[in-house]
Amino acid sequence: MMHPTRRRTLALAAAGCLPPLWRHAAAQDPFPTRPVRFVVPFAAGASLDAVARLVGRGLEARWGQPVVVENRTGAGGNIGAQAVASAPPDGHTLLVGTAGLITVNPHIYRDLTFDIARDLAPVAMLGLLPNVMVVPAAHPARDVAGFVAWARGAGRPVLYGSPGTGSYVHVTGALFAQATGLPAEHVAYRGSAPALTDLVAGRLDVMFDNMPATLPFLRDGRLRALAVTSGARAGELPDVPTTAEAGLPAVRAVPWFALFAPGGTPAALRARIADAANEVLATPATAQALAAMGLSGEPMGPDALGALVAQERARLGEVVRAAQIRVE
Repeated sequence: MMHPTRRRTLALAAAGCLPPLWRHAAAQDPFPTRPVRFVVPFAAGASLDAVARLVGRGLEARWGQPVVVENRTGAGGNIGAQAVASAPPDGHTLLVGTAGLITVNPHIYRDLTFDIARDLAPVAMLGLLPNVMVVPAAHPARDVAGFVAWARGAGRPVLYGSPGTGSYVHVTGALFAQATGLPAEHVAYRGSAPALTDLVAGRLDVMFDNMPATLPFLRDGRLRALAVTSGARAGELPDVPTTAEAGLPAVRAVPWFALFAPGGTPAALRARIADAANEVLATPATAQALAAMGLSGEPMGPDALGALVAQERARLGEVVRAAQIRVE
């Protein structure tokens, strides 16, 4: 004969009235149940790839399942993003995305076959890194005001470079031109390295590249930093003012790396992945490794990341439209 307590439990289960403890157990079904795939939409060896592998190792230790990093490059990150957007929404395929891919690409690519806002769901912030306004070491400007004054008297447009049309670096340069009213001409390169090489040689006037790319040139004196585009000074460059401190509060651009899941991934599962990622980011070893790359951590789960994405997508969309930036 079935025990009365057992009968009552089954009845409650059938009625959907399980006590909180049982509901919690059901919500914590095993995850992951197989290897997790991190899709990195840019080449191996870049900062994004390094962060993906760093966080992946930490998650492997917690999950007891491999985290496999897969580089799917092309079309400004869209190819890798589409691979994740079309994956099953079960948390086992995640995008390690960038601010440019998520907030700028929807405005500049005409022929996307998926909707970035709809088909990718926010999970967790992995790190933020300011762009740095850098000029050649031989440039006469010593600060932002000096650069603006120099540019107004140059008698030609300011030449600013970027690792590609529509990149976050490109959009930051366009934002600076709009905020200052300076005539400016964008020069696109295939990656940061050749652009920074031309900047060092004086063939460009300025760049707004990210911290990891610019630090080696700043440390050996080939470039000079005039400002960082974040809300606070960067730990690696404590003597360099923010653009707001330099009188240009509108020139705010903080690239970030973050995890995204296929659209339709349950909110509870995304929050669970975010909790695990934030645990990894909070470990001293991970925090130190990120700081060495010029990144700062800011724990952020799905809701906060989603709010940031929506705000930045709208703000940078205005910059893109004003600058008429398009990628065919």
